Amino acid sequence: MGAHAVWGERHGAVLSGQVMRSLHFLTPCFAALTALLAGACSTGSPNAGDDAGSGGSGASMQGGSGGSAGTTLGGSAGKSGTGGANSTGGASAAGGASGTASTQGGSSGNTAAGGTGGTAAGTGGTVAGTTSSGGTGTGGMSTGGDGGAGMPTAGGGGTSGDAGMAGTSGAGGAPTGPCDIGGKILCDDFESTASGMLPSAAPWAARNCFDTTNTLKVDGGAHHSGSQALVGMNIPYADCQLSADLGASLTEYWVRAWVYFGEMAPVSSTHEVTVFELVPKANTDDPSIRIGYRGDTCMPIGVELNITGGGQEETGCTGQIPVANTWYCYVLHVKQMASSVTTDLSIDSADQSYTNHGQAQMEITSQVAGVRYLRLGPRSYSGNWTTPIYVDDVAVATQQLGCQ
Repeated sequence: MGAHAVWGERHGAVLSGQVMRSLHFLTPCFAALTALLAGACSTGSPNAGDDAGSGGSGASMQGGSGGSAGTTLGGSAGKSGTGGANSTGGASAAGGASGTASTQGGSSGNTAAGGTGGTAAGTGGTVAGTTSSGGTGTGGMSTGGDGGAGMPTAGGGGTSGDAGMAGTSGAGGAPTGPCDIGGKILCDDFESTASGMLPSAAPWAARNCFDTTNTLKVDGGAHHSGSQALVGMNIPYADCQLSADLGASLTEYWVRAWVYFGEMAPVSSTHEVTVFELVPKANTDDPSIRIGYRGDTCMPIGVELNITGGGQEETGCTGQIPVANTWYCYVLHVKQMASSVTTDLSIDSADQSYTNHGQAQMEITSQVAGVRYLRLGPRSYSGNWTTPIYVDDVAVATQQLGCQ
């Protein structure tokens, strides 16, 4: 082998070794360059966070977390999470956080979408007798994602509830006592008078009676309401009755008395016993309007409506026979004209018809004027009446009276 060949072989070996060592050092660089080029051409997407937070119940929940950044060089940033949806009536969900690119060359994260506001509808209650106000829903407010440019959307306002129905007014109450009446001129249930005494307050007048055999007082032997009534018997003349001045200007009015025949009721042989009377003068017998019992001269016998002093006695016979120890409601309707008076009686709310001088009549009229005094206390016009008769809840009014 020549000197040139030996030198070439030696120098070739040396050069080959140096080249190999240089290539060995450049290998990592080629690998990195290859990977870089491969990443630039890649169509794959890195892992993106795309879970959306669910809406809270009542209170708001946070939106989904933003996507994780791609780990490969040149990869795109992860997608941002979608904001959670609101629950009904609750506060709105917050938008998801935007993704952040972690490698060089990655694109910026997308803006997180804001949550949608909830709509709460208030419901108005319904309460009888009162009016309820409808509730008002409050619109939810959404919060945009961190770092995002999305605009929040306001929730719609709640719908106002319907107003509750007004309660029905209560019906008016029925009369609660014997003196709960309209157009009242006089009413006495004898509860405010001491037992054994007579009422003395106006319009009642003091008696001018000198007889000591009669009975007229308030006591509790029988009573329609409360615990007392006015009882009388054996009254000989008008001054021994209890009287009240009703006034001179009355033209139409009603008189009521609850009547109770104690121990025994009148019988057919009883000529006439009155339970109350109306007269122009307090101390005279005639003229008068008499409510009582007529026996021997009334056909049919029974309760009478009798008017005397008008030229002839007008006696309306009803044929109603009272029973002892029983309360009856007598209501007399009076229409006073300038020179006459017309009357009608009901017993226990039943209008009466009459036989007067053999004629059927529905009212009794007589030529009597100026009736203004009410007298209480049983009078017998043919002998004495010696068994007690009670009257209670006596009233006079310009409006029709009932039997309360």
